[in-house]
Amino acid sequence: MTIKPASQENPGRVRDVDVTSATFGYLGAIVLGPVIPLIVYLLRARRSPFMRYHAATAVNLSLTGTLYGVCCLILGGLLLLDSITVALIVVIPVGFVIWVAMLRYLIRGVTAANRGEQHEVPNWICARIVKPGLGTSLAAGSRLGQPAGHRVRQQAAAAGEHDPAVGQGIGFG
Repeated sequence: MTIKPASQENPGRVRDVDVTSATFGYLGAIVLGPVIPLIVYLLRARRSPFMRYHAATAVNLSLTGTLYGVCCLILGGLLLLDSITVALIVVIPVGFVIWVAMLRYLIRGVTAANRGEQHEVPNWICARIVKPGLGTSLAAGSRLGQPAGHRVRQQAAAAGEHDPAVGQGIGFG
């Protein structure tokens, strides 16, 4: 009888620790902006693809919301040069809509993380500043976050094989 490590017992099941950390990252983004999700990303992202995805999504949402807020403040400052009334009439509703949109997607992320699922955030609302690690190779011996073709190129280089496509079409020589 062989004993499998905990990570190989149920490969499709998400660990409770990952769910808790992902939820904490989203809730921290609601309260403190990008600080808590960034800490969760830096400390826990290498443990599982699920954790990396949710931590990166929480960081991206909170950073994007912060950038939208800075843009809203710049707009308010420019409108303030004209009139304080115009600045308040424009900036307060725009800032509120941005806050509600970010809050909506952060809450959806919390519920998806609690269910052990991934939730896609539309690209028009969230900039991909931190890569969530989708499209990475999870084969045996590969590291999380490494592009799928990168390991193949490394193995070919170690075997002394030459990639004929490299350097073609540059227009030299």
